[in-house]
Amino acid sequence: MSKVKKILFVCTDNTCLSNMAAAVFEGIRGGREIQVASRGLVVLFPEPINQKAVAILKSHKLELLEEEAKPLESRDFIPGTLVLTMTGAEKEQVLERFPEAAGGLFTLREFAGQEGDIVEPLGGSLADYGACYEHIDLLTKVAAEIIFKEEEKDDSTGM
Repeated sequence: MSKVKKILFVCTDNTCLSNMAAAVFEGIRGGREIQVASRGLVVLFPEPINQKAVAILKSHKLELLEEEAKPLESRDFIPGTLVLTMTGAEKEQVLERFPEAAGGLFTLREFAGQEGDIVEPLGGSLADYGACYEHIDLLTKVAAEIIFKEEEKDDSTGM
């Protein structure tokens, strides 16, 4: 994988999971020049972000990058874009609709060296969303560590 210049977190409707992951990554990005965004595969109108996800992020002193859901579009891809989906089905949809993503497309769990999907606790309690956040927080931090180590390696070899 080439140097990451942009990271796109993608879920189905862009109202919860990808927003949480993007907020976590933005919170640990530091001064690195990596663009961070979250997008959805099925966004028919600019729906507000799930209020339970917003509450969980605020409780961890993190801010949303966007106030409303945004669809994944071709213009979201630049050279060096890493796309991390929440599920394998979403990964397949991205690949089908945006073949240009193929070289830098993974599920978040896959990129972090795990198997399986991250499932939104739709209709669950605030505690359910909190547990989901903890899982996303850990996986996003593992992903960031991989990206940052690769960046350091490239910097030390002059790439």
